[in-house]
Amino acid sequence: MFEVEYDAVVAAIADRFALRAGYDIPELHAAHAAWSASTAALSGNRDGRHFTAIIATLIDCLARRKAIGYALTARLQPTHDRRIELALGFPNELTALLFGAAVYGSAVARLTGADPSLPLSRLILENAIARLRRNPRGAAARFRELLQLASPWP
Repeated sequence: MFEVEYDAVVAAIADRFALRAGYDIPELHAAHAAWSASTAALSGNRDGRHFTAIIATLIDCLARRKAIGYALTARLQPTHDRRIELALGFPNELTALLFGAAVYGSAVARLTGADPSLPLSRLILENAIARLRRNPRGAAARFRELLQLASPWP
């Protein structure tokens, strides 16, 4: 299930920017193993904070690995969407953030019936990626704030 959902996010990014995705499967498996081990070690009540910590751990583990890369399929146009530079320059961080946000968003939508997400600007994504690169664990723990996701939990 993990790889199928991750692949859906990768495909969405690649399709959005007309990029070709390249996987490093051993790195992806290592990220999954690290996430599974880290999640098993999390303590706490099975509540909203625990779920948020699981997603933060997912983002952290994926961002630290070089599991995905994107390549151009055609020459960039002068008026290209500037977010493509994030996909090309920071593929693992971008994919980890969007994958975590997708998992979180779908769960919150199932619970509340409302989509917790907002369209993200390049500036918001750049800020989130920069923080994730500097301090993966700390930034991942703040993913809801960084990606402006609403929470049904206090």
